[in-house]
Amino acid sequence: MRNNPDDLSNQLVQNIKVWLETEITNYHELETQIKNGQKAIDICDQPEIFLGRYECAENLLDQIKKWEKEND
Repeated sequence: MRNNPDDLSNQLVQNIKVWLETEITNYHELETQIKNGQKAIDICDQPEIFLGRYECAENLLDQIKKWEKEND
């Protein structure tokens, strides 16, 4: 269905969800490394940014899922 707006919208939402899930996974990996004894600053320059990105990604992903349920 090339050029179908609905198909393009679905692809876009799917790509956004994959990106958000990646952000969540990256945060969990950082968290695991810290729990295993590594210093956050040794892993990345600004580790505090990961928490904000994680919270935003998790909440947006939850909101997208809520909207999808409302439209089913």
